[in-house]
Amino acid sequence: MRKSKSFRTKLMTHILLLVSATLIIGTVLVVSLVKNELFEQNERYTLSAFVKTDTELENLNEQVRADSISLSAALAGTGIFRADISSDLSFTKALINVSSLFDEYTDYDMLGLIGEDLAIASSPNRSFSAQKGADAVLSSALYRSILYGDKEYGTAYLYEFLEDSAQNLPASSAYRQSKIIYFKRHFQSGGRSYCLLIGLRESDVHQMYLHLEQDVNTIYIVNGEGRILSSSNPGLFQTTLSYSSEISQEQSTYKKDLDGREYQIVQYPLNIYDWTIINQYPTSEYMRDVNRMSFLIVLIFSFCLIAVAVSITIIIRRLSSPLDELSSRMKSLPSTGLAPAQYPPKATNIDEFDILNASFSQMANDIQHLMTLQKEEEAKKNQLRLQALMAQINPHFICNALNTVKVMAEISGAQNAATMIQHICQYITPAFRTNKNRWTYAEEYAFLSDYIYILEIRFNARLEIRSDFDHSLDGDMLPRFLIQPLIENSVYHGMSQARPLEIDVSVRKEDGWVRIAVSDNGTGFPPEELEKTKQMLSSPEEEASVELQAGIGLRNIKQRLNHYFPGRHTFDLYSVPDRITTITIQIPDCPNNAASARNSENSR
Repeated sequence: MRKSKSFRTKLMTHILLLVSATLIIGTVLVVSLVKNELFEQNERYTLSAFVKTDTELENLNEQVRADSISLSAALAGTGIFRADISSDLSFTKALINVSSLFDEYTDYDMLGLIGEDLAIASSPNRSFSAQKGADAVLSSALYRSILYGDKEYGTAYLYEFLEDSAQNLPASSAYRQSKIIYFKRHFQSGGRSYCLLIGLRESDVHQMYLHLEQDVNTIYIVNGEGRILSSSNPGLFQTTLSYSSEISQEQSTYKKDLDGREYQIVQYPLNIYDWTIINQYPTSEYMRDVNRMSFLIVLIFSFCLIAVAVSITIIIRRLSSPLDELSSRMKSLPSTGLAPAQYPPKATNIDEFDILNASFSQMANDIQHLMTLQKEEEAKKNQLRLQALMAQINPHFICNALNTVKVMAEISGAQNAATMIQHICQYITPAFRTNKNRWTYAEEYAFLSDYIYILEIRFNARLEIRSDFDHSLDGDMLPRFLIQPLIENSVYHGMSQARPLEIDVSVRKEDGWVRIAVSDNGTGFPPEELEKTKQMLSSPEEEASVELQAGIGLRNIKQRLNHYFPGRHTFDLYSVPDRITTITIQIPDCPNNAASARNSENSR
């Protein structure tokens, strides 16, 4: 058991180290990815929400602009701008008309009309304030900034518009709590300048980005000077943002330390005025989620580590007993004595494997020696078998016999028979040259001439073969017997009793390629058989079904083309039954280098 324990201990140590390293690296990578994804997700969500808020504020501004035009025109009809309004009675009548007009715009939280000697303000609950002439309110900083300021917006408290000439504040504390964002529009009437004010509670603007609040972040809308116009923190109204100098009219995201705490700042410039909306989020909140995710990941990896350790322990215990037995048997296994060990086995520092390695090395050397003896014996048997075969079929004997028959035919006056025998002898002679896989086009032409002569004699008037050979290719090389199976295929598939079969054989050289075409006017291929034949030619040999393997002649040509010209040839089959069938092959032109070709053929 000591040996198994050594093996078990080393294997367990390596596995635990590997899994532990994977746990640490995986945890670091996942935590980093989760952290970055949380930051980017918050940024994407914030910016998409900012775009929605921007659209709502822009729509609000357009609505205010339209209502300002309507209000300013309607105010002229109230008589409030008449130069002869001096008595309190006529002024009161005009105010009643203004109040009735203001009551029609209940969607706004404050409406006001301000001139150099006139100030009128109205709230939604019909609180109404009016000053004229030398009332002190007309000289206040708020009214002066509204009348003479160049900004088209501002902020104020509602009570600042509703206080009376005695500077007494309204009784209701709600007026002091009402924060107003107002929009102003300048217009002229009777030669005097006036400002029309339309105001909203700051809380109404806050509703536009309320969905962004997450209890830990703060949302601001600030102007170009960093003045807070609206905020999710109501106590910051009209204050200045602490990092206002870093606000720009460009979209940006950055981190900043505020009061000893790091925040992620996402700012987005709005389309109206010089306003910017800002989301200020503490990064510690992200880390809280990251820490929870990290703990979960570590927990899962730890469970996996324990499961792997237990599984490996069980497997090793099951393997240790047969491994001990196998080691003992291999150690006691005697050598066959056929050959000594040539290479010492590499030490592994594990006893069981050292024994197995040494025994396996001895066994491998013995098997190698046996294989060498078997190959030598097989070579001798093959040589004897080939000699026996050659003794049975001697090509010289066949050719000599045919030549004897030819002479006898000539003596007997059967010249046609003698010519036929001569062509047959010339036709079969190349078939015995088994040490040569390629030859020249001239040799292929000569072989085809003999074959065509034999076919035409055989079929007489039923067959006519026309050949067009490009003799500029005579010295170039091609695979042997490449064209003959094409002619044989035309005869086999095209011959019929209806009419003579005409076959055209063409070999032409075109731009470095050789185009071989064999056409006939025979019966051809029916559409189903044509499709099967094309499928046979395009499918690998091992995938071809029994039906597809029927066209062995064409398939043999296709396989030879794949061997000699892989990816550098075409093989096309076209057939219209009873009209025309054409097989076209295009291969590269291979100029003949006699020496290299001869060496290549001999090496085969």
